[in-house]
Amino acid sequence: MPSITRRRTIGLFTGCVALTAIGGAVAHTTQKNAPHLIVNNQTKRELDITTVIRTVDDSEVLVDDTASVPANGDHGYTGLASNEPLDVTIRTETGLENTYRWEETDPENALSVGVSTDEIGFVVATPP
Repeated sequence: MPSITRRRTIGLFTGCVALTAIGGAVAHTTQKNAPHLIVNNQTKRELDITTVIRTVDDSEVLVDDTASVPANGDHGYTGLASNEPLDVTIRTETGLENTYRWEETDPENALSVGVSTDEIGFVVATPP
């Protein structure tokens, strides 16, 4: 019977920890009963990105947050109001700003926001 070396044991343990962390992050950002929003920094440097999410009907602020997002990294928001339009404003420390009226806020939908050096774009992801 082959013996398990210390190096192999540590390697297996590290792999399990990494998979658990990834699984937890995916479960955290894919809440089933509410739409979610992911802001993706597509630049080569860390950016401070401000996200403001308001309901269209009464302008209630659901999110007003500034996060330092690493280069080619992302930051997510969950627990948003579902089945009602939302105004999403994204602003960067470099002066870029864009607002999007998110109409398709069904619970299974997501809004992906791409921030590049010269523009902010929005894409709604819906299940097939």
